[in-house]
Amino acid sequence: VAVVQAISFQKKSVSYMLLINPGNLFSINQESGALSLTRSVDYESGHNLHTLQVRASETDTGLSGVVEAVVHIMDENDCTPEFLHSIYTRDNIPESVAPGTSLLQVLARDCDSGLNSELSYLIPSGDFDITSGGVVSPARRLDYERPNHIYEFVVVAVDAGTPPRTGTASVRVRVANTNDEVPVFSQSVYKTFLSEDAGPDTLVAIVHANDPDGDAVSYAITGGNEDSNFQLDNQKGIIKLRRSPPPRLRGPQYILNITATDDNASGGPYPLSSAAQVIVGINDINNNKPVFDECQNYNAAVLENQAPGTFVLRVEAHDADMGVNGEVKYGIMHRDGVSSGFDIDSDTGVITTAVSFDRERQREFTLSVTATDQAEEPLIGICQITVLILDQNDNDPKFENSRYQYFLREDTPVGTSFLRAAAHDDDQGSNAAITYSLSNQKPAYLHINPNTGWIYVNHPISQTSRINQQILASDGGNRCSSVELTVIITNVHNQPPHWEQPEYWVTVPENTVRDAKIVTVKATSPLGDPRVTYNLEEGLVPETNMPVRFYIKPNRVDGSASILVAENLDYETTRFFTLRVRVQNVAAVPLASFTTVYVNVTDVNDNVPFFLSSTYEATVPEGAQIGTSVAQVSATDLDSGLHGM
Repeated sequence: VAVVQAISFQKKSVSYMLLINPGNLFSINQESGALSLTRSVDYESGHNLHTLQVRASETDTGLSGVVEAVVHIMDENDCTPEFLHSIYTRDNIPESVAPGTSLLQVLARDCDSGLNSELSYLIPSGDFDITSGGVVSPARRLDYERPNHIYEFVVVAVDAGTPPRTGTASVRVRVANTNDEVPVFSQSVYKTFLSEDAGPDTLVAIVHANDPDGDAVSYAITGGNEDSNFQLDNQKGIIKLRRSPPPRLRGPQYILNITATDDNASGGPYPLSSAAQVIVGINDINNNKPVFDECQNYNAAVLENQAPGTFVLRVEAHDADMGVNGEVKYGIMHRDGVSSGFDIDSDTGVITTAVSFDRERQREFTLSVTATDQAEEPLIGICQITVLILDQNDNDPKFENSRYQYFLREDTPVGTSFLRAAAHDDDQGSNAAITYSLSNQKPAYLHINPNTGWIYVNHPISQTSRINQQILASDGGNRCSSVELTVIITNVHNQPPHWEQPEYWVTVPENTVRDAKIVTVKATSPLGDPRVTYNLEEGLVPETNMPVRFYIKPNRVDGSASILVAENLDYETTRFFTLRVRVQNVAAVPLASFTTVYVNVTDVNDNVPFFLSSTYEATVPEGAQIGTSVAQVSATDLDSGLHGM
């Protein structure tokens, strides 16, 4: 511990001994004066300062000297920190307790002194913090759902010595449950498939969610079920198709949002919920036929005389099915061996002309356009479209008669109308609007009403014996035709034959047989010779007997004449005839007069209805409701009224 040295002035040897040695803790070497410990010392025993008295003596002279030696015991870091308890426990800590909340305090002691006894605390676990004063608090939110609901960790006390010494204790924190965990679905997305025609109560999927808090879970569909096809057992998580009314599924898929909600039995401010998705793919079946959405609105027309391939209309049909079941091809139905006159692009639905049309032969066509899907057992949709043939000014006006002749007395007053010329134009609208005129002549004995065709005396005719002019008929498109007009001026005393009736009306059915007499006409001559001759004026249009449908035959017995049927009549072709009959007397200057026979033809049920297509093909899905539309057939009958209904 130390060396005590004394100096002998005699240069004698010196021996040392302890006079005061409390507790005999020290010994001294008699020769060297070295102080040594007789046993180990402990600073913590409390005796940290020892005062010794040493005597140095000369052995032979007896001279001696005494000195005091003070020994200080210095502390060494030989104490391990010790906690007051080996285990600290805290029960029923709510898992919702906020981080930083004080839970408990630990305390450790160190029997050293000074820095060796200064302690600090630490917790290796990241779940908890500890202050310098030993106060333990959670570092993050606690979780009741950990094993046995217990946090068990070590708290360490470290002194400030060198090297430092540590002591440990165990801490157990038992957590009490609160509703802080949402239910957890077994899958975030469930995927399944159904046939489009799946029936009531068909199993769709089973969803399952577990609540880590141990709460009971209930389920609900919160989205994607707008048409209510799906039903969910809110306790078992079983999803089925509804029972009634039967489900109506549409592709390509449904995305159902499913919510799981706990019952908050573990205690919390409110129940907690989570969500998952159920994706239900729909496998399409061919249960929808193509539909022409705009069928009622199609207005189709094409100008006559256009070259084949002229665009008419584009139709479009939609099929609600998927894939090939919803892929549409177009066609036109027609009777076997009879062309419809139109083509259609099977892919685009563009209708074009296949021939050049003549409106005067047929004014409209009815097309049955088909849309067929491409399924193995295809479904067909049909749309009937009427195509109007628009007029082009391709016809000249036609006069009813090939020539006009009249006999006028020389004293006929100016302004007298005596003859009506009539022309027809097979065109339409302004193309068929006819204006009449006469060729130029001076003086202008005659004029014609440009609208009605009535010819009247415009200038006194007593100074002439014969008037020859051309009657002109012009349509609105500047097409024109003419016919010869001959007016013979007769002496006041010369009289033409006289008709018993100025006009005759007769009605006959269209099935009147050939050579049947329909009417008898008669004229008489006031001259000495009573003989007269009859003939039918030659017409230029069907209504005036071109082609010939009637002929005249004289009756020699009574001087009359009968009109007979020459060819079969057809109400569907010509319904009304205007026949001009000429009678001429026998004289040096023969004179003629005219009457008109009006023939009204009535319809007979002589036409068989015919379908617009010789074959109709339709398909019906099983299970279709009573009253479901299957197909639309269409027939036409050329007769009129009830006969054509």
